[in-house]
Amino acid sequence: MSAADGVTAPRIQLLGPVRAWRGDQPLDLGSAHRRTVFAVLALAHGRSVSREELIDAVWGDAPPASAQGSIYTYISGLRRVLEPGRAKGTGSRLLASVGSGYTLSIGSDNIDALRFEVLREQAQRLIADGQSAAARERLDEALGLWRGTPLEGLPGPYATSHRARLEELRLTTVERRAEVALDSGNHGGLLPGLAELAAEHPLREPLQGVLIRALHRAGLRDEALGVYTRLRDRLIEASGTEPGPALRDHYEKLLAARPFAAPAVPEGSTPVRVPRFPIPVLPARPATFAGRDGEMAVLHEAVAGLESGLGRSVWIEGEPGIGKTALLAEVIEVAQHEGGKPLFAAADSLDQRFALRPLLDALGVHPRASDLRRAELAVALADDPALDPADGLLGLVRELCADEPLVLVVDDLQWADEHTLRVWRHLSRETRRLPLLLVGACRPLPRPPALETLRAELAADGTALLALGPLPDPAIAQLAGDLAGAPPGTILSVLVSHAAGNPRYAKEVVETLLSNEMILLDGAQAIVDGTACRTIPSPLGSKITLYLSFLGSGTRDVLRWAALLGKEFSLADIAIATERAATSLVGAVEEALASGVLVESGDLLAFRHPLLRRVLYEKTPAAMRVALHRQLAESFDGAGASTQRVAEQLAAAPGLVDSWVTGWLLQHIGAVAAQAPRMAVDLLKSVVAQTTLPAEAREPLTATLARLLFWLGREPEAEARSVVARTTDSRQAAEMRWILAYIYYRRGEFAEAAEEVRRTLADPRVPEMWRGRHETLRATIERLATQESAIEPDLSELGVLDGLDDAAEPLSTARRLAAVRAVPGEMHLAGAVHYYWRGRWPEALTELDTVIRGGAETASYVLRSPGSALLVHGVGALIASHRDEPGRAHEHLDAVARQSWPRDLEPNGGDYLLAARAQLAELEDGPERALTELLPLLEQNYPPSARQQWLPDLARLAMQTGDQQRAFQALRLMGDAGGFDTPPAHVAAAAHCRGIVTADPDAILGAAAHYESAGRVLKHARANEDAAILLAEYQRIDEARSAFFTALTSYTSLGAAWDVRRAETRMRPYGIRRANPVRHRAAAGE
Repeated sequence: MSAADGVTAPRIQLLGPVRAWRGDQPLDLGSAHRRTVFAVLALAHGRSVSREELIDAVWGDAPPASAQGSIYTYISGLRRVLEPGRAKGTGSRLLASVGSGYTLSIGSDNIDALRFEVLREQAQRLIADGQSAAARERLDEALGLWRGTPLEGLPGPYATSHRARLEELRLTTVERRAEVALDSGNHGGLLPGLAELAAEHPLREPLQGVLIRALHRAGLRDEALGVYTRLRDRLIEASGTEPGPALRDHYEKLLAARPFAAPAVPEGSTPVRVPRFPIPVLPARPATFAGRDGEMAVLHEAVAGLESGLGRSVWIEGEPGIGKTALLAEVIEVAQHEGGKPLFAAADSLDQRFALRPLLDALGVHPRASDLRRAELAVALADDPALDPADGLLGLVRELCADEPLVLVVDDLQWADEHTLRVWRHLSRETRRLPLLLVGACRPLPRPPALETLRAELAADGTALLALGPLPDPAIAQLAGDLAGAPPGTILSVLVSHAAGNPRYAKEVVETLLSNEMILLDGAQAIVDGTACRTIPSPLGSKITLYLSFLGSGTRDVLRWAALLGKEFSLADIAIATERAATSLVGAVEEALASGVLVESGDLLAFRHPLLRRVLYEKTPAAMRVALHRQLAESFDGAGASTQRVAEQLAAAPGLVDSWVTGWLLQHIGAVAAQAPRMAVDLLKSVVAQTTLPAEAREPLTATLARLLFWLGREPEAEARSVVARTTDSRQAAEMRWILAYIYYRRGEFAEAAEEVRRTLADPRVPEMWRGRHETLRATIERLATQESAIEPDLSELGVLDGLDDAAEPLSTARRLAAVRAVPGEMHLAGAVHYYWRGRWPEALTELDTVIRGGAETASYVLRSPGSALLVHGVGALIASHRDEPGRAHEHLDAVARQSWPRDLEPNGGDYLLAARAQLAELEDGPERALTELLPLLEQNYPPSARQQWLPDLARLAMQTGDQQRAFQALRLMGDAGGFDTPPAHVAAAAHCRGIVTADPDAILGAAAHYESAGRVLKHARANEDAAILLAEYQRIDEARSAFFTALTSYTSLGAAWDVRRAETRMRPYGIRRANPVRHRAAAGE
């Protein structure tokens, strides 16, 4: 409306500085706050705006005490400006009071922001009707209303939010107007404005897409590809995402497009263009370089041969970041110092339509080249399409080699055109006759047929093929140390290990941590803030994701889904996740396998680089990850996947407890617990903590949690009490009270234990089985409660006492009073372990026999617990194998195998079983299989305290089999040793391990001295054996003989016949033998 009851309405400008006119006369709208009130009322378009809304718009959450009065003042001032002739006492017709608010009655045609939106809607309707020309006119008119930044100069939250909204509408309108012009074939004049606006909004995908279309339509295909590439890189850098499907589809069309027809040329000829002057930029030599000694030896030899006129062809291949370009930089550096002339170029995906571009660049072929031979060849290639460029380039290379030896290096040959690859084949043959070193490098993908053919021909023709695999752990540790300025500490070693031997990934890890000030040097090591292990720093994630850009967009999408599926997954799992047929995923998976991003793991697939999986996983926002895991759980269940697979997804989505999750858990949690009890515990803990869990599900799930925790050796007092307080099931109540009674019994709280038993036995509904168990426990409690307990032993001492002689008295006291702190039988296990290390094996076996043949309650409780059972049979198998009794050792191992413990259990005692399997494997099959049995110790999640005492054995086996990588890994896992808080046993084990890996017999002898003083007879003997080997290698024969005989004497006293035989076999090559046959001590009962 233009007037209200005869009052002329003003024209209002909001798309720029807020202004108003009556006719041509500007109106004084007053202060910024008063103009804000005016803008709010104008944009409300006839709607009543309350005083509270106006206060919020001007001041937000912090209005002054005078806000109400100020609003009244602003409204009064605006009324005087809008209706200067209004009589006092009469109501305002343009700015009226309505209830507790105000309404501005001015038509949308008089307010530019409202007129702008009307014109946009009209244009949209015209587009839908196919009237492009009319639509473009409306859009031009709408954009013509703008006079700058909307609501310019206005303060407050209202202006901020609406300014952003209006700016977004303007950008959308510009994009729509450009699309209309492109669709109608009228793209003239679009590019300058689009390019400028796109530069202002580099991450705005629709705007960049319109620019790409405009460039393509204008015949500027390479520029359009460049815009896409820069947009993709920026999006990955900023958020880890890529352009959307529509833009990716257009990019694929761009790559396939051939906008200009090639000129007709005679058959067999090659069109060649030389459009740019080549400026050779040699690859930068890395500041740090580790590993690749074998490859460097090949390249050094090849460069050295040039002086004698010997040429060589070398082909280097490997995944991105594996070190190809670093090797090329090294060979160029060597050539510069040893007399060869290095020439370098790198192929590029955007140059594929220009034939021979990499070779022309490397050889400097251009009409303006200072070398007349190069300039003449460039002119000839450009002027005579019939000239075979291969002949011309080969002739030039021959002439250059006549001047001096030549080193021709080309990187990224996977992007080279077919003509370049054909000439490369000819050049490789020339290396037999010329002082020419030809070095090419390529990635595994893409792998066009011409490249595949070339590689096969080169391999058959004597080219040295250098396939770069992962760097070994010591080389990665050296690289990380060089970058950080000190050897990597434990956390940094873990982080760079996620790079799986890829030096670029490892370098990015260290450099990102340094730039974020997350690495500190303590004088000896590079120490990382522990929080760095929990999340990937954003810059690192963006860089790592960017390295995947060489893969197709479909493959990258598959990898993002795969990252949600855990460490290992199948093609069928990906098909379920993506809701696609498995056959449609084969191409993407094959590309990921060929590129080395994925690897086969048995029948499954896995990420080769744990770092890459972690980056892809964390790039998905946390809230979205949780929702996706929940969705995947239901999808897997619907597809008939295993219960463990479904549970893995639910465990990754904590807190999402709905009716489907509840129903699934009630039906399947038993199966999950049987396969993966720790996962079941974590899942149940998360679920029962949710207030949304229905009451009918809470009781059975909490009872299952209590049962599982008790089985795993924990004290689920709160869980059991929760069930007892709610259940009406007498059987379930009896079971939970039995668990509670046992918890109190173990603590020595006999009164509380007896009370739980009494309550159960007082219930006539309790089933006979549970009544019998409670009666047995009551009898035990009553008997033991009457014994005097003047001394309460601290059983925790047994876990930290280093001197085993010192442990004898606490152990004896603890056994006498075991009822105070342990279920019957548990102290026998502690005694067995104590006697095993002490070398008193008959006593150790007596303790184990007491457990196995003890009362029903003892055997039932102890041997049903995974940790206890593994400890019983692990120690038993170890002693049997030491005594060279493989049959008895197999009996223990078979007893464990029959139990089928779930794979996710690594309880106390599992390490003894692991060591027993390794020792039996060495006895029967040799050190290679023994090393394989011990490899779980190197896994990141293996409990450190359970592996440290076995790592010296693993290091010995690794060094014996030539596996230095795993030997150094074992040494790193020993961690720091020697601090004030480090247990002496750990210090000795670390010295033992270090001595083995670094071939330092004195370090091992130092560990042996500690073992002897601590009463660790077996370890003392093993350390002397290891030291004897190294002393013999260093020709310290007398010391070697002394250490060897010390070991034999200890082994003999133990009855360790196998250890005697092993030690003698190891020492035989050095000519050191025992003087007399050693007879092992008879075992107990023999």
